[in-house]
Amino acid sequence: MVAAVNFARRNNIRVVIKETGHDILGRSEGGSSLLIWTRYLRNGLDFVENYESACTTDCDDSQWSGAAIYINGGHTWSDVYPVAEANGKIVVGGGTPSVSSTGGWMQGGGHGPASRQFGLGADQVLSARVALADGSIVTASPCENEDIFFAIRGGGPGTYGVVLSTVIKAWPMVDVKVQSVAIAPSTSNNSALLDAIATMYSAYPDLNDAGYAGYGTWSTASPTPIFGNFTAAYVHGFYTFNKSMQETQEAFAPTLEKLLPQNGTSLFISVSYSSFDDYWSFYNAVARVEPPVGTTSALGSRLFSRASVQNDTIGLRNMLGAISGEPEEFTSNNFELVSGGQVFKDAASDPISGLNPAWRRSYFNHIVARGWAPGSSEEVKAAVQRDITYNKVPALQKQAPDTGVYMNEADRLDDDWQANFYGEHYERLLEIKQRRDPGGVFYCPTCVGSAEWTEDEEGRLCRIV
Repeated sequence: MVAAVNFARRNNIRVVIKETGHDILGRSEGGSSLLIWTRYLRNGLDFVENYESACTTDCDDSQWSGAAIYINGGHTWSDVYPVAEANGKIVVGGGTPSVSSTGGWMQGGGHGPASRQFGLGADQVLSARVALADGSIVTASPCENEDIFFAIRGGGPGTYGVVLSTVIKAWPMVDVKVQSVAIAPSTSNNSALLDAIATMYSAYPDLNDAGYAGYGTWSTASPTPIFGNFTAAYVHGFYTFNKSMQETQEAFAPTLEKLLPQNGTSLFISVSYSSFDDYWSFYNAVARVEPPVGTTSALGSRLFSRASVQNDTIGLRNMLGAISGEPEEFTSNNFELVSGGQVFKDAASDPISGLNPAWRRSYFNHIVARGWAPGSSEEVKAAVQRDITYNKVPALQKQAPDTGVYMNEADRLDDDWQANFYGEHYERLLEIKQRRDPGGVFYCPTCVGSAEWTEDEEGRLCRIV
């Protein structure tokens, strides 16, 4: 690893870091570069029941004394999860187990089924070993190389060094209650469906404060059925941890009361509940997902705070109409109720975090996407991308102007990516980048410091002067 970084620095070669899984922003690829693929750097996993910091200096350490897992190399969550399960613990990882546990998922923030309860992926890291641009390998923690510790915990991947290993928190087991909701229009008019979705969106902050988290999707014109035979519908799978069934149902009762008058008239509404004795049974049955192979869509996203869905309900309804798209566009909308809870608490308890501060005040992430058929022309793809970038994403931002985006699920053509991806932390992250990697050894598009460079026709980087 050190030899590769030193070779690249001495020969003025761009370094690109590739982990595993998926990256829709093109950060793990680059022409005329030296590619470091960390999936081959796997040196095992170690579980400890009681974490003890190795820090020898006086500082305000993480104060974590619970269980932890040492991830030695570029392991995927499919490697880590069995270790946690075998020891009766939970780790915060992706819903998709094929993504890397140390790479862009974590370094970009990292949400998953357990993030509302225990914090985002970046918040789980207790320490890390990182290969820097100068060829050194350092330990980053609250006590040493604090700037690198801050930067890799939410400040973006592929930028400050190669993360060789991490130590992450492992949490106590929980039981899970799952709520499944499906809503579809009973006529060809989708207005009532969009009204119901607006009701759901405005309820998310209150539901989340009551313990709800989860994922869902909706469309007014899906190319395939969303549930049953409905191609216009809303569905979600929400869940609570360590709540009784009565508590879970009572938390949803005010929202259900608003929806039920339309059930059987303009809408079809289904609500059901199930229960799991432990987290891993729930994960394997409900929360585990795998993304489709290949890139056949364009997407953008936005984080939503309480104010953005409750202070302007007319604007919220107009936004939903705008992002639903025309029937021929086959637009899909996905929502991720994965913040709140511990994510909000960590704003005060975990100050050494490069995470976009918008996460600390936003309850959920919304993704709008449009696809194209295999074999579509470049003109068709470009038209779809323009619609996402200049129509649908601005509609999201208009409704939530004071938040930002989750950089791992964002529009790669966002003109204001510095502010939207990194928020108020961008200038501090840029200072760390310039001090630790003044020669720009590590580069990826939309990553901190990348605005100082441009690519020529052959993919080579040139510094902007």
